[in-house]
Amino acid sequence: MSRRRKGGMSMSAVEMALSWRARAAIEAEPGDRPGPAAAPSPELLASLRHHLLAGETHYPDRPGMVDLRRLVGAALPGAGYPERGADGVLITASEGESLFVTLLGLGAGKGASYTGSAPGRHSRLFDWMGLVMADPDAADHEAPAFDYTDRAHDAAQETRGRVERDLSAPRIHAIGDPLFRSDAAAHSDDALAKVIVIGSLDGLAAMQPFRLGFVAAPPKTLAGITRWKQASSICSPAPSQRAALFALGVRP
Repeated sequence: MSRRRKGGMSMSAVEMALSWRARAAIEAEPGDRPGPAAAPSPELLASLRHHLLAGETHYPDRPGMVDLRRLVGAALPGAGYPERGADGVLITASEGESLFVTLLGLGAGKGASYTGSAPGRHSRLFDWMGLVMADPDAADHEAPAFDYTDRAHDAAQETRGRVERDLSAPRIHAIGDPLFRSDAAAHSDDALAKVIVIGSLDGLAAMQPFRLGFVAAPPKTLAGITRWKQASSICSPAPSQRAALFALGVRP
């Protein structure tokens, strides 16, 4: 038995059950959840894999995509950040794309300056975009476009490559792939409520070979970033097109 969707499409019993299960997990009280980083169900991941083959991640009505955004937002306290709803999370193709569209959304063009961490894992993107670390002693010193923290790189390099921070600028935290991996108790710092968090979803092993990323930010901030994500997706081939090119012997 199936139920009609808006627009005439039918929803199978399996999809309905999946939707109900996901909604129940999302709407559960914090104390009822199995943990701050509970993994999405295998059925949800299978649905996402199927539909990602047919199109790009920026479509807000892609089956399973809203559920994934909600689950990512609910998992953020496991990494120390405030929880966000689906309107505060954007799914991307990778952490690199997350950083790229975030920088564009903040207006960080060629020659823009920043404070904080050395670019670390994303140094090639910083170099390609012409971003420069701010020099507070320079005579023509201007306000930085953003403050950047690469948590994974900083943990390995301690404090090398840092300059004095300007926390009045938009703050970006690149956290890598801790979501859905950690069993640590949920906690969050309200002082990080305005921080833009980017990362990857490599912790979702069942989603391989897709290497999804995310951006989590206040909804108003995220709206400007989302426009650039849409442009980025439109200008690149869909996963099914990439697979076809690969099969024909075309390599990056």
